[in-house]
Amino acid sequence: MEHNAFPDSPPLPQRDAALFLDLDGTLLEIAPRPDAVVVPPQLPPLLARLSAGLGGAVAIVTGRGLEVARALTRGGLAGTPPIAFAAEHGTIIDASALPGAAIPPMPPPPFPPEAWRAAAEAFVEARPGLLLEEKKHGFVLHFRAVPERGEETAAFLHGLAAGSEFQVLPAHAAAELRPRATDKGVAVSWLMRHPPFAGRVPIFIGDDVTDEFGIEACKALGGTGYRIPRDFPGPAAVLHWLGRIAERMPA
Repeated sequence: MEHNAFPDSPPLPQRDAALFLDLDGTLLEIAPRPDAVVVPPQLPPLLARLSAGLGGAVAIVTGRGLEVARALTRGGLAGTPPIAFAAEHGTIIDASALPGAAIPPMPPPPFPPEAWRAAAEAFVEARPGLLLEEKKHGFVLHFRAVPERGEETAAFLHGLAAGSEFQVLPAHAAAELRPRATDKGVAVSWLMRHPPFAGRVPIFIGDDVTDEFGIEACKALGGTGYRIPRDFPGPAAVLHWLGRIAERMPA
């Protein structure tokens, strides 16, 4: 008999599902610093098995940069699992690890001015405890160590983005500056236009306000979405749920 350690988890999907999964706070526990997250050893092989059972229709949709997302899902394995990536909140689409997939990139988003990056560096340097996380098409200011700086940090980024092609979104003890034209919902919709995702029932799992875009896109496409802590108590429950899906697939 199948053991379910989290009996209140959502029902398991059918084999025509497409999975869109956030990383931090969803598959990985939140850490004090972005570079301090711990990858559960079962995650990389689990992603590979899910991809095999769902015809490759598994994507990591994350605010992380592409290379970081690849490394986190690879763990100690030699290669990246055969999955797709929508990195930097969908700004960067990559399906190079999916054999035979031909998913084109989305229209190129803008880059933030170098003067903004320099201003962010100076802002952080003058305020011990803040952390700057660089991305290709934006950056994040983390204030987990100094939560009293949160309002000031968000105001600084809003000042940079005012009247531009960029926006500021809140995250876990952080504020992120990124292009307006893309979000996780746009990324899901783009991936769902192309094999191996096209024609499947999309399911999004996330934990943050930015994941709501992905959840709403899945609902609009006839699927659904789940969010921590509303539907799962935490990443351990998500991994257990995904493991139950994998157990039902042919070896």
